Amino acid sequence: MAHTTIKVESSIRDRLAILAAEKNTTIAGLVGEFATHTLTQSERDEQVAKTLEVLHALSGYAPDPEQDRTADDELMRRLGSAA
Repeated sequence: MAHTTIKVESSIRDRLAILAAEKNTTIAGLVGEFATHTLTQSERDEQVAKTLEVLHALSGYAPDPEQDRTADDELMRRLGSAA
């Protein structure tokens, strides 16, 4: 397996070392876990599209973009008031 170097500020390296130690892994393991389990924007968009397809198939619900924005705004409002 080929390796590479990623340059970060020493304070970031130190924090990564602490986080890695807490998870009983290395910085490389921590970064690998993050990269493996974090979805890209296109992967998130694909999941949203699939979820909406299933939602529509099961319930007939197919929100338009305005309904989607309104629901997102309401969710953010409620999450903000819960904090």
